[in-house]
Amino acid sequence: VGFLADKYGRKQLIVVGAIVIIITQLLHVPAARSSLWLLLLVRFVLGLGSSAMYVGQATTATELPPKSRSGEIFSLFNVSVVAGFAVGPVVGEITLQREGFSTAFAVAALFAFFCLLLGLFLPETKPQGAKAQFEGVKSLIHPIAVRAGVVSFLLFGAFLSFNAFITPFAESMGVATVRWILLSYALTSVLTRLYGGRLIDTVDRRTLGSCSHVIVILGLLILVVFNNHPSLYVGGIIMAVGLSFNVPLMVVIAADSASPDERSRVVATVIVFGDLANSFAAFGFGALADVIGFRGMYGIVAAMVAFAALLYRSRFTAPLTGISRAN
Repeated sequence: VGFLADKYGRKQLIVVGAIVIIITQLLHVPAARSSLWLLLLVRFVLGLGSSAMYVGQATTATELPPKSRSGEIFSLFNVSVVAGFAVGPVVGEITLQREGFSTAFAVAALFAFFCLLLGLFLPETKPQGAKAQFEGVKSLIHPIAVRAGVVSFLLFGAFLSFNAFITPFAESMGVATVRWILLSYALTSVLTRLYGGRLIDTVDRRTLGSCSHVIVILGLLILVVFNNHPSLYVGGIIMAVGLSFNVPLMVVIAADSASPDERSRVVATVIVFGDLANSFAAFGFGALADVIGFRGMYGIVAAMVAFAALLYRSRFTAPLTGISRAN
């Protein structure tokens, strides 16, 4: 969808993606009553629509603000995504319990309808005269953005290791209630993005990225070394501060490293690596935890982040000119 956004425009993808989401949300219940394969097809098309809308929105968020505030604004955009993931399941669960599946999916379609209305009022940020040419695999996965994606993948693994496994890790210590640990992590993440996003535009990006990596490693090591109830709060909060910069920083760096006619492909490539981590990392971490325990798993995750920090400072990221952009 990144190529399509570069060819036809960001707004087009937002509008079409929202329409696809509305239709597929309303088709969930009829499809489920018909057959499993039809339901899977509906889910697949929903994924295409969601990807199209998100890539269009993310690219717009990097292009709409002035360059002096691109990092700050994209961080704010990222907060809205986090808020959506927090609010959506709650609204969905309440609606499902009170009204059933049909109404729950209708409410989901209503959210997408509001997205459609807002999307219609967005300006088109695709530069005039920018023409995207199909060049095979490069048109799907941008080679320069892959470098930002690899770093983001390793950091995203740290996020997943906390989000997916902090509950069983805490329960293994005898902690009965984990919601406050997760809430403290989420609030720290939101506040850091709200008030720290401007650092992407005002601080040397290589230094900012390296500092955020060190902070994440510190949080992970606290989980490994202290292995008690307070360390879950302290380690999680410290990790949240460092991880809050990962997606905004790497997306903005990649976008600033690309020409206008390939910017959506660049943004989509970085996002894909986060999706890959979200799809596969949890399985790997779960297998590690079964073999070497949660502390051992978090130790390996810390090593992964250290490797990401080395890549970020090495020649591997040299083509990402957005890292050294003058602030």
